[in-house]
Amino acid sequence: LVATLGSDAQTIDLNAPAKLYLSSDDSNSMASAAIVRSQIHGGAAKISPAVVRTYEILNYYRYHFAPPPAGSLSIVSQLGSCALSGDLALQIAVTSPDAVADRLPMSVTLVLDTSGSMEGSPIELERAAVKAIAATLRQGDIVSAVTWSVGQTAMLDGYTVTAPNDPTLVNLADSLEASGGTDLNGGLQAGYALAKQYKAPGRINRVILISDGQANVGVTEEEIIGAAANDQDAEGIYLVGVGVGDGINDTLMDTVTDAGRGAYIYLDSPEEAARMFVDRFPETVQVAARDVRIELTLPPYFKIQKFYGEEYSPDPAKVRTQHLAPNDSMMLYQIIHPCDPALPSANDPYKVVVTWKDPLNGASQSATQDTTLGALGIDDGNLSKAAAIIAYTEAVKALPPLAPADRIATLQD
Repeated sequence: LVATLGSDAQTIDLNAPAKLYLSSDDSNSMASAAIVRSQIHGGAAKISPAVVRTYEILNYYRYHFAPPPAGSLSIVSQLGSCALSGDLALQIAVTSPDAVADRLPMSVTLVLDTSGSMEGSPIELERAAVKAIAATLRQGDIVSAVTWSVGQTAMLDGYTVTAPNDPTLVNLADSLEASGGTDLNGGLQAGYALAKQYKAPGRINRVILISDGQANVGVTEEEIIGAAANDQDAEGIYLVGVGVGDGINDTLMDTVTDAGRGAYIYLDSPEEAARMFVDRFPETVQVAARDVRIELTLPPYFKIQKFYGEEYSPDPAKVRTQHLAPNDSMMLYQIIHPCDPALPSANDPYKVVVTWKDPLNGASQSATQDTTLGALGIDDGNLSKAAAIIAYTEAVKALPPLAPADRIATLQD
């Protein structure tokens, strides 16, 4: 069956479903929300649209989907109307199990920027982050730490944690001082070298990079630095990038963590450090599923009018797989447009296939939602919450230069 529609005589094969691959970025990446908040309250004349990444802001907020059993993922698709365009709003949530209280032991390598640009608030936030991490680690966890400016210094080498708030880690945090240039690539390479020494089966292996991203010594190109993170991610050493400071090089930090498919968060206060590394520790540091690929099959008369994730394509090679944290959902929100409003039918097929790998043993797994358009869920509060978050991000991108009080009042309206 072939339909020829519209003034441009578009031809659509109604027997060939539209298959797309979707990515919402790593579910742990949430930096944009805190960067935007910091700029709004800090009085920036204009919020750069480049830092307003909708998918990261969607990641930052929590949703309420029933968690699947351990070792599996669930798929919830919801369909609603887009009030602005009259098109349909389709939301896909891929949800992970809850984090277990008795987690696996960890091997954590802290890569700590102590360059001169970290003076003041950035170094204070770095200290707060290390103390928040120390509060959450447990007896038997292994911690290594390297500080870096122009050169690198191993402050801890395979140290075994005695208890939460281990005095050695707290003292490390208090000892951090800023001076010198910034060889981010050298610091990251030194951190990965330490991490590889203490990587072990049955352990969660993490490198936590804390920096303002102001690389000015050695290798400074984002893509080269990111390539190293990508290589180590393939070996199961997972990167967490932590941005600090008003002078954050967001481009570099985002590129490095994106290349390594690592979490990217931003700290604008000590309270945010505690939120990310104490209250939301599993979402920030742990991984429930690796290499998550989301395949959506829609009736052929639909096209994606607007996509609020990171990337989508009919070619799976053009969409990178991502990681999913425990206690979390990958949220994919898109506006879909039928080429002819008369074509959609409640009985038309709809399918989502999610594949992933176990983060410890690499075993391949999958989940499928195979249903019809008419059987998709309606808004249970999660769809409208995501729509509100998207409306906020679009408003922030469109804001003209305003005084701080006027900007906050405008957003509140």
